[in-house]
Order: sequence, then C-alpha cells, then structure tokens
Amino acid sequence: MKKINDLLDFLKNRLFSSTYQLQRVVILVAIALVLTVVSFGAYYYYDRYYTGQPTVKEISLADAELAVREDPQSPEKRLTLAETYMSYGRFDDAISQAFQVKQSFPDNLGADFVLGISYANNGNPSEALDPLNRFIDGHKDEEMAALDQNLQSALYYLGDSYLQLGRPQDAIEPLEITVNFVQMDADSIYKLGLAYAAVQRYEDAIQAFRRATAFVPNYTEAYEAMSQVYKAQNMNAEADYALAMVSFSHKDYETAHEKLTAVVQEKPTFAPAFSGLGMTCEAQGNLECALNAYQAATALDASDMTASQGVQRVQIAMQK
Repeated sequence: MKKINDLLDFLKNRLFSSTYQLQRVVILVAIALVLTVVSFGAYYYYDRYYTGQPTVKEISLADAELAVREDPQSPEKRLTLAETYMSYGRFDDAISQAFQVKQSFPDNLGADFVLGISYANNGNPSEALDPLNRFIDGHKDEEMAALDQNLQSALYYLGDSYLQLGRPQDAIEPLEITVNFVQMDADSIYKLGLAYAAVQRYEDAIQAFRRATAFVPNYTEAYEAMSQVYKAQNMNAEADYALAMVSFSHKDYETAHEKLTAVVQEKPTFAPAFSGLGMTCEAQGNLECALNAYQAATALDASDMTASQGVQRVQIAMQK
C-alpha cells in the first residue's frame, strides 16, 4: 500500500504542478509561421541585414492590430489577431480578442480553439475544458481528421487539462486519440502513461512509458514515472533499470553502466535493461560492449526496435 501511495504522490506532483506542465508550442509556432509568411517576404532583407528594424514578430503583431483597428467589426481579422497573440504567448490578449469574437458569433469554433489553447497554456485548465470540447466536437468527424493539427493540439491540451485537474480517467480518451493520430508523439504518449498510472492501469502505463522512451531515449520524466509504477508493483529490478536510465538521461554514463550491469545480472531475461546497457556502452564509446548488449536484447525481444537499430548502427561504426 505504501508503494501505491508513493506512486500517487509522485503522479500528483507530475500531473498537477503548473511549473512542471510540458508546454505544447509546435502548433503555436506553426500558426506564427502562417501568420507571418507574407510580412516575412517583404521585410526579410531589412530584418536580416540592418539593425534597428522591426522584427518579424513585431511586424506581424502590428499588422494584425492595424487590421482590427481599421475594421473592428470583422470577426476574421479579430480572430487572426487572437491567433497572433496566442502564437507569441500573449495568452491574456488572445483570450480577450477571442471572447469578443464569441460575443458576436457564439458558434465560432476558431475562437473556441484560441480560448482553449490559451487557457491551457495560461495555467487555467478548468476554463480550457469547455472551449476545447466544443472545438473537438465540431471537428472530430471531419474528413481527414487525423491530419488536422489544430484538432491534434486541442485533444492533447484537453487531456493535459484533465490531468492537471485530477481527472485522469477523463484524460485517457483524448490522449488515446492524440496518440492514434500522431503515433510518434512522445509527449502525448508520456501523458497517456501518466493517466494510465493514475488509474492503476500499470501494464498500459509501462507500455506507454517504454514507447515514449523508444522515441526519446533520454526522456528523464518518463523513466522516473516508469520507476514509480514498477515500485508500486514490487518489481524492484525493473525499477532499478528505470532509475539507471534516469542516470543515462543525465549523461551520467558511469552510474548508468554500473546500475544496468547489476540489473541484467539479477534479471537476465529483461530485454529493456540490455537495450539500456547497449545505449550506455555506445555513449561511452565501447562499441563491442554495446553490440553484445544490443544483440542480447534482440535475442530476448525481437520487436525491440531500439536494440535492433542499435545493432545495425554499431556494426556500421565498427567497420569504419
């Protein structure tokens, strides 16, 4: 029971700490690029070669603000301004503009998107839920929904908001859809693992954390969460593996090597430990050690892509 309580305390710190929340900036950067592409072409030369000239960010903001001043009744121009504010992290301003759009056009889903994303990034997950749900409901059945980056981001932020509010069961569905849409999104996979762990779906949580670390081998937070889930199940050797990979993530290869060597001796059928040892040996420049460890991992688990790719990579390096 103590180990389960320790896991719940760990998850509480991870799920509900505003200082820990991973910020989803990819979609905001994409919006910024779309909004500034025209201005960028016109002003690039001056921005690149002359000091004292307005930056692309300043130009795009000024253009969007001017458009609203010239035509304040246009919902399209006001929404563009809201998106521009959002893309540059001015979330309070983005919320203000999106609200004005909603007052005149309550069914405007673009304004819901801005409100939901801005609230989620501004430390107000409870306010993010309704606009994000409205936006998702309006887009989830569209053709090619899986390719809609705004829908992907809305689903991610909805799941993340539920996590922060202590509602992991509600977080699972939107995060599962996100992971299904973007199968190599390590951040979404990790958050899904946290949700699974919080409802004690431990095997699903472990699989999620392993998948996240397969895409991001130095994903410290995923290994930390993995160790807590293993401990809650009294799987001490596996927990030691995850902690060794935390050392690996911090580039403390000597400590990682020592811990992983102990794990493979104690648990010689546990393939992930051999994969981790292979990565550690490779990082240390010991290619023979790395090859042996990777080959041991693939012998135990032929589906271990980290190990199989490691074998190929090391064999090529050894031939040079």
